[in-house]
Amino acid sequence: MHAPAPVEIQVQGQDGPQRLLRVVESPFVVGRADTAALASPADTMLSRLHCALEFLDNRWTVRDLGSKNGTSVNGQPLTQAHPLSPGDTITAGHLVITFQPQQSRQATVRSPLEFVDEPHAEAPASSTVIFRLDPAKLSPVALPSSPQTPDLTTRRIDALVKAGKELAGFRPLGELFEVILELSLQAVDAKRGVLMTIENGQLLARAHRGEGFRVSKAVRDKVINESSSLLVRDASLDALLQSSATIVQQRIRSLMAVPLQTDTQVTGLLYVDATDFVRSFDANDLSLLTVLANIAAIRIEHSRLLEVEQAEKFMARELEQAAEIQRGLLPRQTPEIPGLQLAGRSAPCRSVGGDYFDFFPLADGRLAFLVADVAGKGLSAALLMSNLQARVQALMEVESDIARLVTRLNHSLKANTPDNKFITGFFAILDPRTGSMTYTNAGHNPPVLVRRNGKAELLTAGGPVLGILPNIPYLGGQTILAPGESLVLYSDGVSEAPNSAGEEFGEDAIAQIALACHDRSAQETMLEIGRQLRAFLGDRQPVDDVTLLIVRRLPTA
Repeated sequence: MHAPAPVEIQVQGQDGPQRLLRVVESPFVVGRADTAALASPADTMLSRLHCALEFLDNRWTVRDLGSKNGTSVNGQPLTQAHPLSPGDTITAGHLVITFQPQQSRQATVRSPLEFVDEPHAEAPASSTVIFRLDPAKLSPVALPSSPQTPDLTTRRIDALVKAGKELAGFRPLGELFEVILELSLQAVDAKRGVLMTIENGQLLARAHRGEGFRVSKAVRDKVINESSSLLVRDASLDALLQSSATIVQQRIRSLMAVPLQTDTQVTGLLYVDATDFVRSFDANDLSLLTVLANIAAIRIEHSRLLEVEQAEKFMARELEQAAEIQRGLLPRQTPEIPGLQLAGRSAPCRSVGGDYFDFFPLADGRLAFLVADVAGKGLSAALLMSNLQARVQALMEVESDIARLVTRLNHSLKANTPDNKFITGFFAILDPRTGSMTYTNAGHNPPVLVRRNGKAELLTAGGPVLGILPNIPYLGGQTILAPGESLVLYSDGVSEAPNSAGEEFGEDAIAQIALACHDRSAQETMLEIGRQLRAFLGDRQPVDDVTLLIVRRLPTA
């Protein structure tokens, strides 16, 4: 049996940032359970053990583990183990996982600086100066001194003063990197250099002068891992680099590498080198470059935090406006329909959400109503929800048969729904005079119909979720809502809401509460389900949008 070939996967969660994970063990299980290698306990579309990446027959495959909502690869439902190729996209719950073999991803990375393995001695020779900076004092520890001329001293003081002025104001990060590198090169009279920052565990070049930098990994590790500044006065004599073919080829005379270091961590690296023999760098150059790099690191961190703060404020304003718009898409009040009691409420778990409910009084006296749930949460789900609302309203004006309406709705949604998104929904038309009701369930949690005899029925007739298969016909179901009977519609944010023990509220609990409230008003039934859901959750907040809609036919006198 072959050992698994390490690979990397790019993971996009529910409207969160992308993550890059390294997979080295088989099987690599994805699910809601804490024991899963990739655990996403808040993703209610995931099963506890949903799918697994496995190394079989010398290649990686993906297999569904009998999940409730299924797994797809490149938009196709997974029915058996599927061999993975570079770029394949796996959708499990709200997770989108892109398969990236390491060699494939690395081949796309381009940088002016390359770190290479070079033979080196165990200890530096006398031509190498290594020291650490005390960030609290901005002073080097045990730094050998070099003679300084008055002109050189003045130039270095001027460099620090100029750096202070240039870095005092606010600059965008992209511009700030360029300014820092230019100041550093001027300060030590260098022509070539590169500034790199650590992003997601990788060093990325943010500004550079010159091309073709090839630096020993020993130098990189000394700077990054040990927070050390390093000066090589004469690369041809230095013990760390004397066997380096790249140093000889590039005719490097002298080089310096220093950490971008805040009070708590190393956030990057600043490298400069000289290719002429007129002058090599000395210890005072190293001291100056190290202090500049430290000041720069603090300034970069401050700019990052400021940009994050500004982005968060902007996003908060945008989300509040989006939430206000979305609230306007939902019914502000229930319509007054003779013979019926109606109640509805939707609460997003974030500022905006993907749940939707609505009522449509028809010209012939009947009432159309629905509950729908867009897969996912946040802005992406809210945008799809608004698209759904507009299409439903347009179709309600021209189509009175509920099954045909949902069939047409699904066909139009497929053209505008991303492959990793879908919509569930329950759609119905009720005649309040006779109680006759036609409905279509599009992959949604089956509503509970509470009968006068104390029994509950689940309404399941219809078809699959919306936005996946474009040309499938949906079936219609028929039933009678007799006087005194109620229909309870809900989203999976209610039935699948987990408490602190990982237990779900459950469809049975909704049915039992609905039965216990059979002689109560629609509003009271909705409030009671909400009250018991809050008690079940305890201190936990809902992890998904919560929507309830109650339709009750009033008893006859």
